[in-house]
Amino acid sequence: MALKENLKAVKEELSSQEQMMENFIKSERFIRKYKYYFIALITLLILYFSGSYIYNIKQEKNIQESNIIFNNLLKNPSDQKLIEELKQKNANLYTIYIMGQNNQDLNQTLSLNIDPLLKQIVLAQNNQKSDFLKDYNTLLIGFEFLKQNDFKNADVEFNKIPINSPLWQIITSLKHYQGIK
Repeated sequence: MALKENLKAVKEELSSQEQMMENFIKSERFIRKYKYYFIALITLLILYFSGSYIYNIKQEKNIQESNIIFNNLLKNPSDQKLIEELKQKNANLYTIYIMGQNNQDLNQTLSLNIDPLLKQIVLAQNNQKSDFLKDYNTLLIGFEFLKQNDFKNADVEFNKIPINSPLWQIITSLKHYQGIK
């Protein structure tokens, strides 16, 4: 009996070793077959991550330089060289600086490549048509009518704003408290 069990154990051990060798050979064939694809994939991943890292470092450096220029410009607002340098480095920060200077014309910033939301804010400050802030401007106009006790015109202005607007809750409250509703 013991001999039979020993023989069975040896067969099972050989069988498991054969399976392991078989799997090893299959995986070796798979790797050989797709070796160039694996190398290409690994190379592309390395290139992507290194390019992304270099791009982020460059962006961070540009932001730091822009902040230094902006801080120097706040200390010395009449320095035209710094203004031009900021305009070249970071058009968004330049636009914000120009907005802070009340004597500057904001129309010159509209031709720059600036953030779309910042462009809409500039348009709203110049009383031009602003898509994003249109509802807000309508709310302000309606509120001015309320200040003058012109409830009819205020209601007309408030009704221009769509119901799904984030400002609708404020408008409902204003209508309620002014007795329009």
